[in-house]
Amino acid sequence: MISQKNILRQSALLSRVLIFMTILCLLLSRNVFAADEKKKDDPHAANSVSAPPPPVYIPPLPRHVEFPTVTYGKEQSVEGEMELNLATKNFWYVVVISSWNPKSKEITSILNHNYKVFESRKIGVIGLFSTDTVTSVSDWRTQNKPLFETGFASRNFLDALKNPKIPSVWVLGRRGEILQRLEIPSKEDMQKSVQRVMIMTGF
Repeated sequence: MISQKNILRQSALLSRVLIFMTILCLLLSRNVFAADEKKKDDPHAANSVSAPPPPVYIPPLPRHVEFPTVTYGKEQSVEGEMELNLATKNFWYVVVISSWNPKSKEITSILNHNYKVFESRKIGVIGLFSTDTVTSVSDWRTQNKPLFETGFASRNFLDALKNPKIPSVWVLGRRGEILQRLEIPSKEDMQKSVQRVMIMTGF
């Protein structure tokens, strides 16, 4: 009789435990289902999970613009008698100057002052006249005594540069890439340019 009572008590206890576990499972399932439904209804939550990160913009590397073929001669001409071989030097100063222009004289003075160092570092210099006569250039050479080569720029060369301002200065690499361009530079601009070239060749 006693054992039968114990069996009944254990059965009742087990039934209560099973009922409690069933209720607990139902509550947990309901909470999970509600959370899933909330994610579906919330577009921001959905995007935060599935949307890929925005692409990162990587700017392109700068490209050097190639300089037109430098053609020149002993007097004014369309095609020029000679062509400058840039590969003979590591860098080049190509300057378009004029006998009547005061700044051309100033640039010549700065280039003359540094010419020996240019030579030791394989930096070439050439001065090209655009709108001058043989007589005016001859007088200019006598007065300013340029240590570097000078000549008359060909018409084709000036047209390729779209008739540059006087004076204009370019620093070129040996493959014709333009490293620097100065239009009507001041004395300070020209000196800074020389310093920059000295740094580039100071190896």
